[in-house]
Amino acid sequence: MKLTILGSGTGIVTARRGSSGYLINIANKTLLLDSGSGTLKKIAEASVNFKDIDYAIYTHFHPDHVTDLISLLFALRIPSNYKGKDLAVIGPAGMKEFHRKLTKVFNYFIEARGYDLTVNELPGGHLDFGDFRLTSSLINHHEGSLAYRIDSKDGKSLVYSGDTDYCENIVDLARDVDVLLLECSYPEHIKVDGHLNSTLAGRIARESNCKKLVLTHFYPICDDYDISGQCKEEFNGEVVLAEDLMTIEV
Repeated sequence: MKLTILGSGTGIVTARRGSSGYLINIANKTLLLDSGSGTLKKIAEASVNFKDIDYAIYTHFHPDHVTDLISLLFALRIPSNYKGKDLAVIGPAGMKEFHRKLTKVFNYFIEARGYDLTVNELPGGHLDFGDFRLTSSLINHHEGSLAYRIDSKDGKSLVYSGDTDYCENIVDLARDVDVLLLECSYPEHIKVDGHLNSTLAGRIARESNCKKLVLTHFYPICDDYDISGQCKEEFNGEVVLAEDLMTIEV
């Protein structure tokens, strides 16, 4: 399993950090986890063909996590880019209605053409794909927001928190995980409801007993502080600060 960071930032896009987006390559499948504004361009910069995406998986419907679903679906239906293989969109409760409304708003120019599109909702529970399992869990951010765990058949595991505050569900989902990709919106002296700061991120890592912690979803203020050092006050394991286009082997 390989993780590629497409966007390590938030809705405040900077030259250093784009909005949320991540690629997982596992068992010859390509998974896209969230796709905020600019994700499609980052996919190209990562030397990945967007037509190769098998699953587009969403944690919640905030713009910095979902905007480039529109761009992806539009690009896939342009005649020179006919996909030729299926795409599954997976998300929280309301994903089907969200897609239906988007399609209508854009006058059906994002309807699938040249490939089959399915839209599924996974508000808790799991889906088995043979070579890997996808498990979702409700977390404390916006109503219905999800975190996901991917477990490969060879025993490797990754959890992506999406946006979350501290809650037992994210600790339980990440129990003993190989890589915990965890939001860390702020340094330790700032606390905003629905988000983590460096101290709380470290607490989740410690309590979950994750093997490697990858912090992401940084607001610009984080670049002015020792986020890793603050996090390590709670967690004595490996801490990685995500950067756009970084790759991590799981």
